[in-house]
Amino acid sequence: MRKDHYARFDGIVLFTRKYKEKDLLIKIFTKEFGKRMFFIKNIQRQNNGLREIAFPYMRASFVGTINDKGFSFLNDTDDVLFPKATISNIQANAYAAYMTGLTDAAFEDFIEEDKVFNLLWQGLGKIEAGVDPSVVANIFEIQLLPKFGVGPNFRSCAICGRDQGRFDYSMQYAGVLCEQHFHMDDRRLHWSPRASHFIRLFSQIPYDKLGQVDLQATTKTEIRQALDDLYEEYVGIHLKSKHFISQMETFVNPLDDKREKKYDNS
Repeated sequence: MRKDHYARFDGIVLFTRKYKEKDLLIKIFTKEFGKRMFFIKNIQRQNNGLREIAFPYMRASFVGTINDKGFSFLNDTDDVLFPKATISNIQANAYAAYMTGLTDAAFEDFIEEDKVFNLLWQGLGKIEAGVDPSVVANIFEIQLLPKFGVGPNFRSCAICGRDQGRFDYSMQYAGVLCEQHFHMDDRRLHWSPRASHFIRLFSQIPYDKLGQVDLQATTKTEIRQALDDLYEEYVGIHLKSKHFISQMETFVNPLDDKREKKYDNS
């Protein structure tokens, strides 16, 4: 039996899509009801009060009708957090699109996912606040892996449990190996010490403990390659937003990277 729910709910706009000539579909990840597709009629009308929500990455409190089947409908919004800085910056926009795309791919619609909702809400907030979007996205994709049915062990050596020192990742053991056990897997991924350090850190740090991060371009590239290998092996999805990021990063000149690496988690 179909049920309709008139409710107030927090939500994040994942994407918008034109529907017919004058209407719009907006996919919103709601905290209370999971991912839902909302229909807005006559979005182009100047007096349509819902025009202001037709932007990806926007976070707000919404009022509307939640339908268990088909489209849901919006009536009003409140406490709008408009992603002005994110939308106006090509790099921030690209990584935000990647994060929302991963969210849409990670689990089915209609499923309540409080933990992922809070992770995405806080991550988009960090990007809007000016934190390096590549780092924010790295944290997000690492901590989202369990929603793809993957649970790599980044915390400690899969053989002995050691959690200090140098580590590398082993597909065979689905986790990191300490230096004393590198010989256990001849096909380990050969992560650089820097990539290993930050991936292990990013797997555990909550966004509310994340301060300003300033990584060398070479370190970012090493992290990116390591995570790409994990996603290719374990997840196997290829998002357009990720392809765009890869193209965008080819324009980064590593010769410009002369800054000292810093990390602040105060």
